[in-house]
Amino acid sequence: MSIFSLLIWLVGTLLPLGALWLVYRLALRGERCFGYNRAFLLLAPLLAAALPLLPRPALPLWLNSSTVAVATSKTGVAAVLLPVVQTEPVAASSAGWSAWEWLGAVYLAGVALGLGRLAWQVGRLWWLARRLPREVRSSYVLAYTGGQLPVSSFGRVVFWDETAHLLPAEAAAVLTHELAHVQQRHTFDVLWLEAWRAVLWPNPFAHLLLPALRLTHELLADRAAAGGASQEMVYPTLLARLAAQQLSGVAYSTLLQPFTFSFTLTRIAMLQNQVPVRRWKQWLVLPALGGLFFLGSHAALAQGGPVPSAAQQKAWQDDIARKTRIAEREDSIRTGGKYEPGTTQQVNIIYGNKPGEAVVTVTRVPVRPAPPQPTTSGGKKVFTYVEQMPQLPGGGGQAAIVNTIRQNVEYPKSMTKGNTPKGKVFAQFTVNEKGEVRETKIVKGLNPALDNAVLASIQQLPRFEPGRQDGKPVAVSFTVPVTFL
Repeated sequence: MSIFSLLIWLVGTLLPLGALWLVYRLALRGERCFGYNRAFLLLAPLLAAALPLLPRPALPLWLNSSTVAVATSKTGVAAVLLPVVQTEPVAASSAGWSAWEWLGAVYLAGVALGLGRLAWQVGRLWWLARRLPREVRSSYVLAYTGGQLPVSSFGRVVFWDETAHLLPAEAAAVLTHELAHVQQRHTFDVLWLEAWRAVLWPNPFAHLLLPALRLTHELLADRAAAGGASQEMVYPTLLARLAAQQLSGVAYSTLLQPFTFSFTLTRIAMLQNQVPVRRWKQWLVLPALGGLFFLGSHAALAQGGPVPSAAQQKAWQDDIARKTRIAEREDSIRTGGKYEPGTTQQVNIIYGNKPGEAVVTVTRVPVRPAPPQPTTSGGKKVFTYVEQMPQLPGGGGQAAIVNTIRQNVEYPKSMTKGNTPKGKVFAQFTVNEKGEVRETKIVKGLNPALDNAVLASIQQLPRFEPGRQDGKPVAVSFTVPVTFL
């Protein structure tokens, strides 16, 4: 995949991911289908990334009604170009990077930075988990933080703050909450979305998925903890109290699953919500994806139609080649077997209004001679732009040249400052490889007397530092405007 195709794919993920995020935010966030929401958020970046890569519908090419470009030659052989969609811009000069290449480099640097940051965070937590005092249990590892981290989990490790003032029933509920994270493998969900956020970092919706997933994780763990809490403890009250204590507590890594995660009021409200799940909202994703696929196909058609399959290209090429041979034979009969001198044979192919219809004609167009290459009186090539342009002895570029010409203009005696014509005189001259001014002329004049004065001023210019191309002095042509106010 080229840089251009990569950036086009990245732009193509914006609309699908935005639509999926809106479906979650407007329809699913308030529902208690936590498992469904978790799967939806995990699959959203994958669906958004895959949708722009799906094959376009095999719509007939004749719907475009476009003319096919052809190559021409004096020998009568025409190279037919099939009507395929142009997917990449014209390659830039090898002298430097194009704008697409710069954008691609910035994007890839951002991806590398995001993935590197994720790897550093994982490594730091792994090192911290091994450094702290640990207690290995049947299905998890309990690491005592001594207040360095809040109660949280990462992978199979539960970071336990033994300095927190918890009653035995409260400690059991908090531990059940964190074990729900461990058993349901929520850490891998976070790592999955963090990786996608690094890949899709220019897409703003990629940064909204992770907070939504973390809230869903907390709701899943809250449901498990509330169901296992003892009768004498009200779990929502414990949640509110510990969240309030954490407001001034220690910070935690974004990869952890802390018990006192934000959205406390939302979590308490969802615990007390007994409204049945409205299942019809879970089906909204299907019309959303179908509409996005239709829009993508419609946009592809508007940009030039679908890319034809290999079989379609072969059939069209054979049909066009057959009709081209017939048209060329008719042209040969018309010209008596000889091509008209001074003309170029051009094969024109136009798709009609019916499926598979192609009209092939051969016409004769006059050959346009190439414009003569300007040369000096000595027969040497004259350049209009070189690596090192000619300069006056004092430098200053073309502005200095124009100012010197204007300052040296001697107005005709018949003109005074009040009745001088206003406007610009465009003059052309050549600075040869010796730095001498030659071949002066007026390209667009203003007044015969002023025009001659401008030419006289140009002829009085001092010897230039000659222009250079590939390190060698060459002749360079100038066209300068001289303004009279």
